Amino acid sequence: MTIDRVVLAAVLCAALIPAPAAAKKKAPAPAQAAASEGLSGLTTRVSGEFQRAASADRGGEILLPANETILLGELSGPGVIDRLWIAVEGSDTFWRDIVIRITWDGGVAPSVEAPLGDFFAVGPGARQDLRSIPMQVSSEGRSFTSFWKMPFAQGAKIELVNEGRSPTRQLMWEVEWRKLPALPPGSLYFHARYAQANPAETGRPLSILRTAGAGQWVGMSLSAQLGEPGAWGNGALHVDVDGSKRKGPAETPILNWFGNLFGVDTDQGAFQGATLDEGTRVKARSSVYRFLVQDPVPFDKSIEVQIDHGVGNERADRLAAVAYWYQDSPAVPSGELAPARDRRWEAPTADELSAWERADELNEAVINAYRIQDLETAFNLLKELVTLEPDLVYANYNLACLHALRGEVDEALHLLEQAIELGFEQLSFARQDPDLESLREHERFRKLVGLE
Repeated sequence: MTIDRVVLAAVLCAALIPAPAAAKKKAPAPAQAAASEGLSGLTTRVSGEFQRAASADRGGEILLPANETILLGELSGPGVIDRLWIAVEGSDTFWRDIVIRITWDGGVAPSVEAPLGDFFAVGPGARQDLRSIPMQVSSEGRSFTSFWKMPFAQGAKIELVNEGRSPTRQLMWEVEWRKLPALPPGSLYFHARYAQANPAETGRPLSILRTAGAGQWVGMSLSAQLGEPGAWGNGALHVDVDGSKRKGPAETPILNWFGNLFGVDTDQGAFQGATLDEGTRVKARSSVYRFLVQDPVPFDKSIEVQIDHGVGNERADRLAAVAYWYQDSPAVPSGELAPARDRRWEAPTADELSAWERADELNEAVINAYRIQDLETAFNLLKELVTLEPDLVYANYNLACLHALRGEVDEALHLLEQAIELGFEQLSFARQDPDLESLREHERFRKLVGLE
């Protein structure tokens, strides 16, 4: 096997078999500079009177039964919510089953409506922690804190709805807010909308945000679960401001917009990062966030935000996003919330994650064996790798080459055929590959590579 072909194949194979999830990594603290900006505001006295609505005020153990709603607070304005903390323990589906709703000024419908985990940017239903400036999640994904400022003129109604099949085992909350004599001029209302595609519809992007009025878009969290192998974030972000694409960010590849280049980087920053990355296999999940605190996108009349699922919207992945924005009056986010049963995405099992981790280890060992031309070791490692994950295109091709070098024609042809069926397309390369010399005059080989 030539070293050029080995390196190429190994690199391509590595692209198909990503590093294992970094879910257990400790996230770094938010940037010191960003935190110090908030501290400087404390040198000026804030207005208003401190208020709190908390589960502790009610006494006793509070639980939220299945198919019921609990009121966390009904606040009388004008005022502004400074901190919202919710802690919940229970079924593993709760992070998608429990919905947070916030209604401003006696509105007929909530302006904030999203599954709890997605609202706090740790979807899709995973118990993950988050360290950012606007929101934090701790205690292995069970303690949620929002620091978004949420002003209201007349009133605020904050609810949790359990759309799951089990009651909570533990539930606590605190809503810290300030009663104000009047809202400052130009105050905007906080909004959040959940949208999902389960799976995404071929040929159409997913609409994340569509609203009319004046305000500013301040961020998005996005989760994906792969319906096919490969990178999920190659599509573009589309933003239409006041009916014009020129007033908003230019079309940008999704992962680039979240601050990533070569796949998902699971580092967490003050305003952007990732809370989950399980790789690029089918069923693997990812979750990323970006909060536009330093760079909000203003709009005077309307805004629409859409995301692609692959180039040309051809990928069949599941996508879910929460858009965050402020607006001059309470608005009802467009679109209905997806039913709880459709929001439950089956997570990879512990056995699957373990197998993926072992496959990644094998892949790295194969590459190292190739580099030193230890083909016997590479052969044994590839056999184990293909047994563990039979659908790896370049692992099958490489193993076919090694069988051919060993004179094992039937095995080589079988694996070459399998690689082609799985998507190996470099047939002109295979025709000239010196490692397949022993197959060259074989009729089956010539048909497989298009010589007959």
